[in-house]
Amino acid sequence: MSSVDWALIIGYPLDEAVEYLREEQQPYRVVITAPPNKREVEADDDSELRIIAVRPASECLELVCATCDWSVS
Repeated sequence: MSSVDWALIIGYPLDEAVEYLREEQQPYRVVITAPPNKREVEADDDSELRIIAVRPASECLELVCATCDWSVS
């Protein structure tokens, strides 16, 4: 694994973070989450996803993503 502090991509849009990781040849896996009682984001609708956490896994980075709307009703 790289010695880069990948926390720097928290807050990035998913597509920008993926582009950066590809440039650095860093393997990754995307994990999509949502607040309770909210719909899950469709897999092809990643334009509004942001990185909210980065955690190292055994052979890659896990990019935890969510939409920006975490309002509660």
